Amino acid sequence: MDNNLILNSIGIGGAIFVALILFWFISMYLKKRWASHHSAQGYTPSTKFSWEEKRAHPRVAISWQASITAASQTDDVQLKDISLGGAFVVCTDPLALNDRFKISVRIPDQEPLDLNAEVVWSNKNMPAERVVNRGMGIRFIQNTEKDRQRLEKALATVIEGNQRQRS
Repeated sequence: MDNNLILNSIGIGGAIFVALILFWFISMYLKKRWASHHSAQGYTPSTKFSWEEKRAHPRVAISWQASITAASQTDDVQLKDISLGGAFVVCTDPLALNDRFKISVRIPDQEPLDLNAEVVWSNKNMPAERVVNRGMGIRFIQNTEKDRQRLEKALATVIEGNQRQRS
């Protein structure tokens, strides 16, 4: 009688195990099918937050000229927006991800501000029809407190000017 109990227990356990595996495979299949159906209709559910929501510092819309020096080559670029933490650089040939370089920002009515930066993202490989401005996102790294204060003061001046224009 003990052998029948053991065999029945093993059989029931095996059946439950197989049922759970089948349930998992069916749920994954349905989940993928649901996602592809909705993405074809332009709806893509996401639990991730937008990269803008992860920024530590708010961006300020500007249009400042700058120069990038990387690998003994200097290129003129334009900054579209900037914060204490980084900026979006409009350029025809963005640098590679994680490249480090010097950027000389020409702040209106001030001496150029030389900062160290690195590339954190780029739209270099995006098709041209999907890109409004070709460029890269950069993060400012290893800069002096004096340079950071100059940047903070320049941003405060822009923000004050924007607020006065709205009033």
